[in-house]
Amino acid sequence: MPAISGARARLLIDGREVGYATGVNASEDITNVRVNVLGEIDSQEIVPTSRTVSVNCNFVRILNSSLGDQGAWVEGDTNDVLNFPDLTIQIVDRVSGNNIWAIKGARCQTRNWTVDSGGIMSTNVSFEAIGMEDETP
Repeated sequence: MPAISGARARLLIDGREVGYATGVNASEDITNVRVNVLGEIDSQEIVPTSRTVSVNCNFVRILNSSLGDQGAWVEGDTNDVLNFPDLTIQIVDRVSGNNIWAIKGARCQTRNWTVDSGGIMSTNVSFEAIGMEDETP
């Protein structure tokens, strides 16, 4: 089986390719707490207490196609932000069409953009999410 490479990967947010992805990274962290007991030098147990997922997407946005118009970024007033639906972010193998990673329950966190002399304008968007699955059907 071939390894996935950037040339094979497509970035989808709620089923739509939002631009030319130049880099995507995600992390899943499990927070553990040690159970320490008086009179014992060693921890008695390590207990998982939470899991967090974050995603950072770099891409070249297509002109006349804003993230808000594509449903990939919340715009508007307080009610719009509070009622904005959770997103699903996927990395899909362009050749096979299979999902490589799926990030579920994603919420918009930050966005920024960069214009460099002699470069292409790029957008960076980050999300907090509920879960991350690999090799999903």
